[in-house]
Amino acid sequence: MSDERKIGAAVVGLGPRGPFARAKPVAEQPNTELVAVCDLLGDVARLVGEEMGVPFYTDYEKLLAQDNVEMVFIATPDAEHAPQSIAALEAGIHVLCEKPMATSVDEARAMLAAQDKSGCKLGINQVLRTNPRFAEAKRMAESGFLGEIFYCEADYVHNISHLILTGWRGDRRHRHTPFIGGGCHMIDLLRWCVGEVVEIFAYGSHMCLTPEQYPFDDCSVSVLKFENGACGKFGATYACRRPAFHNFMLYGTERTYLSGREFDRVRVNDSLSDIIKIDLPVQGHPYGPVIRDFAQAVIDDTEPPISGRDVANTIAVSIAGDESLATGRPVKPERFEF
Repeated sequence: MSDERKIGAAVVGLGPRGPFARAKPVAEQPNTELVAVCDLLGDVARLVGEEMGVPFYTDYEKLLAQDNVEMVFIATPDAEHAPQSIAALEAGIHVLCEKPMATSVDEARAMLAAQDKSGCKLGINQVLRTNPRFAEAKRMAESGFLGEIFYCEADYVHNISHLILTGWRGDRRHRHTPFIGGGCHMIDLLRWCVGEVVEIFAYGSHMCLTPEQYPFDDCSVSVLKFENGACGKFGATYACRRPAFHNFMLYGTERTYLSGREFDRVRVNDSLSDIIKIDLPVQGHPYGPVIRDFAQAVIDDTEPPISGRDVANTIAVSIAGDESLATGRPVKPERFEF
């Protein structure tokens, strides 16, 4: 990696993980320079801008007009992702967009069209791909170490009721359903490790939050059919009474990868003692590698490792899950080539 070229990067949306959660990782990468921040809350924008020594805005269009902004990291509420990404691409600015990429297939399609027309890069922050545990699961699956994967399962178990009740996630306009909002994390990992989903059938329940508090089912479970013949299960719950957990399991013909809260495991057979411990850190949401790899793709003029065209298929599966909930029928997700 060259030490000479740095991409001028701005962060848009200084959000719920703390106002510096994305600005600091941008400033810390060897190939990015934080050049501006933006948030609708003026006090927050000022706090981060003054602390980081960069211009700060509450007006997104004014940020896009700043001469040295080459890339934006969009981390605003979900319904803003598509229009803000498209605006930046049309302004000739590369976009790293927070997940979920979009809240509809039409939005994803419009984002890809804007990318193609602009010639700029579009990457998506499906950050769990850079979590060491899941990166190791991907390596095992891709190398054949697990054998042929015939079954997989993943669960997004996270009580975000406090965020729903106090913020924008309970607003129907943002369509922050368990499939799209949080579940896209795990659906993306299943696609990444096993392959494309060709059909999904889902059930849901709405028993933890009231319809007035949250307009969508707060729990869902689905069965997935993969293009390679494997099958799988995905579940998500938004108001459970337990610690957050990203359950992830890959069942291969040779070995099985099992995720855990303390450490992950590989089982060779059904013996309780026949186990390989994978002692890797969880590391939550490691933004740095995603930012660094995207910026390097801009510098090298290559496809971002987590590209919009790839992740459009994750959103297509998420949206198909919601459609199955609504219709009571299996749904075939739209497919985007990448």
